Amino acid sequence: MKEKKTALSPEGEVLDRLRMFEESLRELLRLSESGSGSRPVLSRRGTEYIYTTLTEDVCRRCPKYRECFGVNKEKTFREIAAILEQASKENRVDGRMASGIFRKQCVYFQPFMEEMMWLFRMLYQNHCWERQLGGLRQVMKKQLVSQYMLMQECRRLLSDGTEVTGLKKRRLTLSLLRRGFRLLSAREYTDEAGIFTVTLSLRPVAGSRKVTGVLRALAGVYGRAFRCADGDTWVRSGGSRISFVEEGGFQVSFGVSRRSKKGETVCGDTFSFTNYNKKKAVMLLSDGMGVGESAGRDSRQLIEAFETMLEAGIHEEYALEILHDVLLGREKAEYATLDAAVISLQTGTLRLLKAGGTATFIRHRQSVERILPSGLPPGCLTEQRFDIHSKKLYDGDMVIMLSDGMLNFETTAGRPSMEEILLGIRPGSAQRFAEELMKAAPEEDHDDDRTVLVAVVRDFYRPGNRSPVQ
Repeated sequence: MKEKKTALSPEGEVLDRLRMFEESLRELLRLSESGSGSRPVLSRRGTEYIYTTLTEDVCRRCPKYRECFGVNKEKTFREIAAILEQASKENRVDGRMASGIFRKQCVYFQPFMEEMMWLFRMLYQNHCWERQLGGLRQVMKKQLVSQYMLMQECRRLLSDGTEVTGLKKRRLTLSLLRRGFRLLSAREYTDEAGIFTVTLSLRPVAGSRKVTGVLRALAGVYGRAFRCADGDTWVRSGGSRISFVEEGGFQVSFGVSRRSKKGETVCGDTFSFTNYNKKKAVMLLSDGMGVGESAGRDSRQLIEAFETMLEAGIHEEYALEILHDVLLGREKAEYATLDAAVISLQTGTLRLLKAGGTATFIRHRQSVERILPSGLPPGCLTEQRFDIHSKKLYDGDMVIMLSDGMLNFETTAGRPSMEEILLGIRPGSAQRFAEELMKAAPEEDHDDDRTVLVAVVRDFYRPGNRSPVQ
């Protein structure tokens, strides 16, 4: 007899399906772990195959077969093993790899080496195919990981959190009632970025009412400022379920200054500034290969694709990995660097992703920190890693991103360093600082596109910073 299924609410049905999808992805990831790892060009089985084929196809017809594989068997095997060991290092077979004694004593030396060369080439091609398949498996695994993380986040947003009970619920109920709202239920949730959210099921006492009273009630109970997560400003008469997000403790203002290479009308650098749901501020810079319109097209496509994935909720690190895997599959090599600065408006933490770009600078009040790149642009090598740095930012700190044209002067002796130039500019608005830096950096004869991006971080709760950043 089949067990009767319990009817689920639409929200419960969504949670159940997300959970099943998450479990299936987890099982796929477990399977992808097995059989991973690089293999040598000549495995034990491949070496045995070469031995067997050589003896059967070439050596058995030789008049010295019994001598080579009888009395001198160990010596013959050592000779073949030495040739194959050198071949696996150089990925080829050459007659000069054999010893002088072997070349003189082997009756069928020429056909012997030709047969070994053909067998090795076949196994080497098979090894190359296995490596390509291994790379494809890694691409699929990265995509599965990103989907798994996205499913986890979606499920947490729908189900996780703690129900508000006890004294806090009574205080919240009374505070809302005084402002004309009946509280049906309340849940608290803190996400992985440290952002605090309260979800309320409400019904106005009469008619529809503005959400302003709810914000005041939450501020009184929790002692912090909130905003409506979905932007709705009304609680409808039939009742509403609304999420309220704690206002971030940090604000970020951006500035930019750009110059195209002399003689070019289009700058090959592309930039972007975005605030994602008041949770994080993102600053992006991409420098296309070369200059002009084609470089600008490549960098613009990279920025737009990266922004699209961030908007979909994909973690920035996995978004970069997915972009890299996609670019590897393109027939035409069109490279563009990518620098991404992701600043948490809740904690002031900076995550800096660098894929082939030039140095990024963090200016503190009395010092400048240079963060050097070491990776290549996305899509260059099958197995490549990207630089990821985490830094804690404080009130007044600046994040400065530059395209490589801004640092060409450092190759000339006697020039000041970029750190000295940055410390010589008076702090202020992000836009004014970017313009001053563009003027202060020497311009070399080997001119290039030049871009300066500046992000100024302000602690909203620091005394004197309660007004919006200019």
